[in-house]
Amino acid sequence: MQKILLFALITFLLCSLDPSAAKTPMRIISGMPSITEILYAIGAEKQIVGVTNNCNYPPQAKKKEKIGGFFLNLEKIISLKPTLILMSDGEQSRDIEKLKKYGFNVKSINPKNVEDVLKSIIYIGKEVGKEGRANSLVSDLRYRLTRAKPNASFKDIVSKRPKVLVMVGYNPIIVAGGKTFVDNIIKLSGAENICGSDLAPYPQISFEKLVNEDPEYLIIPKGVVSKKEIDNDGRWKKLAAIRSEKILFINPDILSRTGPRVVDAVEEISKFIYR
Repeated sequence: MQKILLFALITFLLCSLDPSAAKTPMRIISGMPSITEILYAIGAEKQIVGVTNNCNYPPQAKKKEKIGGFFLNLEKIISLKPTLILMSDGEQSRDIEKLKKYGFNVKSINPKNVEDVLKSIIYIGKEVGKEGRANSLVSDLRYRLTRAKPNASFKDIVSKRPKVLVMVGYNPIIVAGGKTFVDNIIKLSGAENICGSDLAPYPQISFEKLVNEDPEYLIIPKGVVSKKEIDNDGRWKKLAAIRSEKILFINPDILSRTGPRVVDAVEEISKFIYR
């Protein structure tokens, strides 16, 4: 009996000296591609046991176990025995409530702009024990955002921001409106979204309105429409952006995902406009 008590005491002391020894290794499931990118960026990739079918960056994420796409596979999630599930509150609120009812530890983020993304990185870093890496990453991203700002006076930036249109749909024409994540990226790039005053997040507009607005720069996520299609449609030559060949085809993931690569989008757009 004394030997058993002595063994228990030694085990307790060892665990007290080394807290990590008493902890069960964290098993994380990522419910969004942006969250997966954050986890990899802060060095938590070894803790990930499951991701969605759409988690394609970095490439190593494709090798992780899949928990489904738009519809999550509950049986698969249960089989992976996660200790933490990270999800997006806005898009996955129903799934979050369902998983919580099953007793899972679910944490969520809901970034609306680039600043929110930086805060989300810090939040996730704390949740997964990578706070130091998260803080370092955010410091670097803030520095890059500062450097991405156009080299001009504040007055010039405010009064003479280049007019930009982000087209996310071709037929019909759908654009990024105001108060969207994309609109925030455009502003941080030092430009003006010509549809930024539109209350609808992604309004459909006519070609006539597009001509009237006449953006100086046109940004299109790759896959929406090709340059060949635009060149073959004579109407587009009415736009100043097309005539001057100021059109940027951008990776749709860095433009829409609320993860660390959003700063890549700001840098790329700013360089494109102020080159």
